[in-house]
Amino acid sequence: MSETSRIEHEIEQTRADLAATVDALTAKVEATEQRLKAPLVVLAGLAAGAVVGLVVQHLRR
Repeated sequence: MSETSRIEHEIEQTRADLAATVDALTAKVEATEQRLKAPLVVLAGLAAGAVVGLVVQHLRR
């Protein structure tokens, strides 16, 4: 294998490694976003329920 071919091969391998790293990091970020969104959705639901409860209580007076 010539020196140029070896270097080209190393460049391609490095590109593939970097692409795999980016894909893995993207998956971790997406998973983290999903874990963070779930509690926020629950809190938003509780807040909405509390507001509805207050409105109903006010209307009954």
